[in-house]
Amino acid sequence: MDARDEDSFIDLETPRGRRIKVLATVHPRARRMSLTMGVRGPRLSAPRGTHPSAVKAFLRENADWLELKLREMERQGVRLAPPVPGVPDTFTWRGDLVLVRWDHGVFPRVRIDDGQASIALDLDHAEADAIARRAMRGYVVAQMKREVARLTKLYEPLVGRNVVATRLLPLDSLWGSLSVQGRMTLDLSLMLAPPAALEYVVVHEMSHLWIRNHGRRFWERVEAVFPACDEQRAWLSRNGHAVKAELARWIGSELP
Repeated sequence: MDARDEDSFIDLETPRGRRIKVLATVHPRARRMSLTMGVRGPRLSAPRGTHPSAVKAFLRENADWLELKLREMERQGVRLAPPVPGVPDTFTWRGDLVLVRWDHGVFPRVRIDDGQASIALDLDHAEADAIARRAMRGYVVAQMKREVARLTKLYEPLVGRNVVATRLLPLDSLWGSLSVQGRMTLDLSLMLAPPAALEYVVVHEMSHLWIRNHGRRFWERVEAVFPACDEQRAWLSRNGHAVKAELARWIGSELP
């Protein structure tokens, strides 16, 4: 790998015949190659100047480990294979699995209603994959902006303080955060979770407007405003990995 290939995918075939796409990145401070598995799939980090043959050899040596991790994620309901424009698929939306239909269209458009999602775009375009990712990302962001605006307006009188601003981003591990200035950041994948899960996280972060830590008084305040907090925390703990992976599967690794 050289400076021109800072971010590239490598196709790996395991001894059992499974094909895996691994995102290979150059890390300027890395001293050796490392392999990790996250919600966005397998990722290899290599020092600058590592020869491509060495990278491929390293992946072959770790092919069994990769396959094992993928099987573990699949048992948890995590899917990593990106959608293929034109090929029917499914998408998790607000806690429900919806069927995805692809349509030909001049202008990219996404619509989800009545248990079905329709994505319109030029399916013959050379960059149809990227166009589909941008269209889905834009749709999720727009829908979540409206929902979060509704929730903050609903809970501001109950919490007693107002959020200054809100950012919606794909987050690797957190569900949300609140800055000392009162700016709330929320994980975009919460729009794929059941509505009550997003509602809980909004209340959770808004409660930090009063109490910054997670002590007893904080949880008492959250429960007073949102009594179902324990149930939704448990849901996110059980299903959060799959929800984050599903968002990454559809919108890729780029931020909206």
